[in-house]
Amino acid sequence: MNFDVKKIRSGIRESVPSIDRAGLDVGQNEAYTYVPPSHAKALDPDSSLIEGIRGAGKSFWWSALASETHKGFISAAFPDAHLSDSVAIAHGFGDALSASIPSKDVIASLVAKKLPPRALWRAVLAEMAGFSGDYKVSVAGSKSNWEGKVRWVVDNPEGFDEQLREVDSALEKKGRHLVILFDALDRLADTWEEIRPLARSLLQVGLDVRATRRIRFKMFVRPDMLEDREIIGFPDASKLLARRTALNWRRVDLYALLFQCVGNSPSGGANFRSFVKEKFDSPYKKIGRFWAISHELRADESLQEKLFIAIAGKAMSASPTGQKRGKPYSWLVNHLQDGRDQVSPRSFSEALRQAAEGTKNEFPAHRLPLHFTAIQVGVQAASQVRVDELVKEDYPWVDTLMRPLKGVLTVPCTSRDINAIWKKSKVLSELQSSAEDPSALVKLPPQRLDEGHEGVLADLEGLGVVQRLTDGRIQMPDVYRIAFGLGRRGGVKPLK
Repeated sequence: MNFDVKKIRSGIRESVPSIDRAGLDVGQNEAYTYVPPSHAKALDPDSSLIEGIRGAGKSFWWSALASETHKGFISAAFPDAHLSDSVAIAHGFGDALSASIPSKDVIASLVAKKLPPRALWRAVLAEMAGFSGDYKVSVAGSKSNWEGKVRWVVDNPEGFDEQLREVDSALEKKGRHLVILFDALDRLADTWEEIRPLARSLLQVGLDVRATRRIRFKMFVRPDMLEDREIIGFPDASKLLARRTALNWRRVDLYALLFQCVGNSPSGGANFRSFVKEKFDSPYKKIGRFWAISHELRADESLQEKLFIAIAGKAMSASPTGQKRGKPYSWLVNHLQDGRDQVSPRSFSEALRQAAEGTKNEFPAHRLPLHFTAIQVGVQAASQVRVDELVKEDYPWVDTLMRPLKGVLTVPCTSRDINAIWKKSKVLSELQSSAEDPSALVKLPPQRLDEGHEGVLADLEGLGVVQRLTDGRIQMPDVYRIAFGLGRRGGVKPLK
């Protein structure tokens, strides 16, 4: 079987997904959906609390689960997710406009009227569960009458409990489940002080709902929110936290995502599937109009590496024997890991897409779909994307800490080297002023700001932006170092 280099290169460019805030519309063909084992556990209807870093897929799953086409493909291709037709999905809150869920502004108006946040989430539950009787009569009229719905919940605690039991019993008799999805909790309000009680009450109601047999909240949450004592500081929170599931992406999962996508690409899918079947005896499985990779290609890293060699070669150099430069299969992921050894699939996808584009433009006659130099450039681009999405959008204080270090610091280094630069630049004063600014929009300040330079350094370590080596020195993973402009001997060049 001939391996069509140009078709496979085009297949990578057109199919590797951008896992982003998806809104109500997934915006991605279901054939490009891959469910790693840890995600299968998270998608299981019984999993309520789902933890994931930016870019891990929280908002993608929030949208995809509510899409009948995507849910159907997931059910057929990845049965370990336990998503059958008997599971009904509803949206409770997310970063999208919909008449059926309360918006941030609606929530703000309810809070301003002193309505308890807990009652808000119970009203969302009542609406999505289809309460009838007195509830319907009381809130009859506009579907957007959230004040009326919340007030009914406040005034009718016994009626609420009775209807919840009735709905749960009816679902059990029909053999069905109801899962209500919540995402983008950092966008519940404009300030962190307003978000905390809303997020805390949501987790409380999510825990309460676990007393039912057939109804569940599924809440997608950032890790730092689950470390905030003002959010998780309620009775029995440990019961919920103990059952949380993390959206992790191992190396084997990232390459499985790549092969799932390329195998379904319009340009190179058929050629790639035939090559995999004939060369490695690992055929794709037909699912409706699309294809799913084999179990072996999902789990066998040795098989994956052999296939990626066909795509990117044996070494990150012009010489096939130049293994000192690293093997592309491991090199790519190693340079995209953060300090917690996690890789965002968005970073991985961006690096591959840029590598395919760069090979097409700079090395069009290359004998393989990806050139090693283009992969290096792809990692640089992915680093910039990672910094923009995680740091500049969610944690602007990190940018405040990094600016004085750009072009000055080479890692690994001692904490004293970093603290000396920060002291000279007066970054702590700048951070303190930002934290005390009442007009600042919702952005988490450093949790250990009151502990000084070592405190904010520990915060960076907690985010995975830096890591402490066994000898006590500070290292910065390439996925951040490159875009922040720090040097490292023998490493990928930083961006200028």
